[in-house]
Amino acid sequence: MNPDEADLVPRDTPVRREPAPSVPYDLSSATVRELRALSNQLYRILDTDNAPFGTREHYEAVVEALSERESPAAKRDEAERVREKFRDNSVTSRFELFHDGVLVGYVKYDLRAGRLHLLETVVATEYQHQGLEGVLVREALLNAHRRRLVPVPYCRHAQVFLTENPQFRALIPLG
Repeated sequence: MNPDEADLVPRDTPVRREPAPSVPYDLSSATVRELRALSNQLYRILDTDNAPFGTREHYEAVVEALSERESPAAKRDEAERVREKFRDNSVTSRFELFHDGVLVGYVKYDLRAGRLHLLETVVATEYQHQGLEGVLVREALLNAHRRRLVPVPYCRHAQVFLTENPQFRALIPLG
């Protein structure tokens, strides 16, 4: 911009501010991604000299909602970490799950004619209610898929898992 054009721009031009986002009353319906975006927007507004009234309270509510969702995510992370200790014990015909060298659960199976019959899912008493049944069934299904076996879910936990995770139903044959 040359010096003549600089004189045409008034010096009292107000700084364009980002409009305050609308914060829903019920934050439980918002996804984590939406909450993160909302917290970033609110933080940018709070970082200005004159933040609108109520912005701090909205920001604190969004941050609290995000922190409340961290604990279930931490539990899922624990289940994911345990998943890495998964193995197929073909001698005992079961998929086993270990945590720090301790057997925490297994899926008993029967393998005949290219079909992997998932018979029973067992998790040790001290590890129950941590979602490990789902981890065991998911890993058994993925193992069968990698080995080009057809899984047949006789086990109650496998059937519940397939109901809750329809994306895995494609691995199960029709009929």
